[in-house]
Amino acid sequence: MEAEYMAITEAVKEAIWLQELLGELGIDRKHVTVHCDSQSAIQLAKNQVYYTGTKHINVRYHFVREILEEGGLKIQKIRTTENPADMLTKVVTAIKFKFCLDLINLIKI
Repeated sequence: MEAEYMAITEAVKEAIWLQELLGELGIDRKHVTVHCDSQSAIQLAKNQVYYTGTKHINVRYHFVREILEEGGLKIQKIRTTENPADMLTKVVTAIKFKFCLDLINLIKI
């Protein structure tokens, strides 16, 4: 769960940067949606309560909670069967790999 929570934080930092870039290009985005397949990491990001089991997580990762509270970010659960990131992080079958390629709209030229 800790690794997934830190990954959410990194994704949010990238999303904020991209949101600013789009703003400079005149494309207005009100909020960003980050997908995560770890329900416990999502709950940790959404919950402001302090738990002794998570006290070892560096405070710098908790800024995600502020962004969520401000409404500039949504975190959604994504099922493993629909997660295109699996093709980069797990051993997948050829069928699953093709499915992931279709999800990211990658086509053969």
